[in-house]
Amino acid sequence: MAMIKCTECGKEMSDKAAVCPNCGCPIEDIRAKLGEIEAEQEARIKAKESEKRAKEAAAEAKRQRQEEARKAITPAMKKKRIAIGTVAVILAVAAGICAWYFGIKVPHDQSYQIYLATVQNYNDGVQQYNDAINQYNDKAKEVIAANDGFDEIINTAQALVDCGDTPYEGARITTLSNSIKDARNNKVSTPELKVVVASAQADPAMEKERKSNIDAAISALESELENYTNNVAVINAEKDALSIPDYSVFINTLTTQSKDLEDSYAIQRQITAPTEDWVITRLGRVADVANIAPVTEENDPNGNLNKPGGYTSTVYFGTPLLGTGNLSGNPLIDEGTDAGGAIETYRTVEEAETRNDYLASFDGMGWMSSGSHMVLGTMVVRTSDDLKASQQETLTNAIVAAMTSLE
Repeated sequence: MAMIKCTECGKEMSDKAAVCPNCGCPIEDIRAKLGEIEAEQEARIKAKESEKRAKEAAAEAKRQRQEEARKAITPAMKKKRIAIGTVAVILAVAAGICAWYFGIKVPHDQSYQIYLATVQNYNDGVQQYNDAINQYNDKAKEVIAANDGFDEIINTAQALVDCGDTPYEGARITTLSNSIKDARNNKVSTPELKVVVASAQADPAMEKERKSNIDAAISALESELENYTNNVAVINAEKDALSIPDYSVFINTLTTQSKDLEDSYAIQRQITAPTEDWVITRLGRVADVANIAPVTEENDPNGNLNKPGGYTSTVYFGTPLLGTGNLSGNPLIDEGTDAGGAIETYRTVEEAETRNDYLASFDGMGWMSSGSHMVLGTMVVRTSDDLKASQQETLTNAIVAAMTSLE
């Protein structure tokens, strides 16, 4: 008994069974199917063997033809074939060389030459850009120089305002401060200088680079050059927009007002606690002041000379306006301010103002009136009550002019 596979279900079964125990297929059907399968397999095997024999026969026929052809080739034919082969090789090599030369070397060399030309074009463009930068910077430097000079004038004036000194005329500080503010408001913006661009140098190593790298370098240079070229017009427009400022009016104003303030400081210094000799010298310049007599501790009618809160000097003077021009010495001092007037000098402005307030308490009190009086620095300038009001004013102004002159 042998085991066979059912052609219907594929299960194994005995070849003695009448039907497949698994699917019930009759054994006759199974045997018939198996017979067909075996016949098909045998047919395929025979077809393969026949095909193999045909190939072997064809190969043998080809071999025989080649052998016969080989035996038929003459020495002349061999030489011809060798020559043809040699030519073919030469042509192939030449084709390869041409392909390399025209396809690789020529394009590479052309790219390198374009690279060199691009470097030159780049440098030409950079030169134009730098020319625009230099022209802009030249004009900008003029603006900067004008602003620097203007700043120096302004700062000098501001330092004068901030020095802490007291001017003779307080309004001088306010006037100069306002002019400084006006000058600063009219100062133009200080431009920034621009930086020139360095020229490019062709890289010799680029000749050995691949064409793609050379082309990339060309593209980068062209991109930068385009940016510089486009900026030339922008820089020229910025240059044209720059204006060299004319600060002469402001400078003249600040210079004049600074000089006025300096003079005012100097005047205040010279009328602050001046010496007796200085007062006498200045009084001597007044046309309507005649003889002058300074007091001493021995002949001081008020007894306040050099005492705390008292004057450091008092100088009496006569005047032809009252006919006292011939009085001098003690007679002039004994006559006091009635003879013409006096200059009392104190250590501080506060002491002078205290004295002036005291004299003011007698104003309008007839024979007790002290005459005209005013504070000048740390001095009290007095004129006789016997003078007319207009004469008092004229004489006082003349004295003030003499005391405040810087000559």
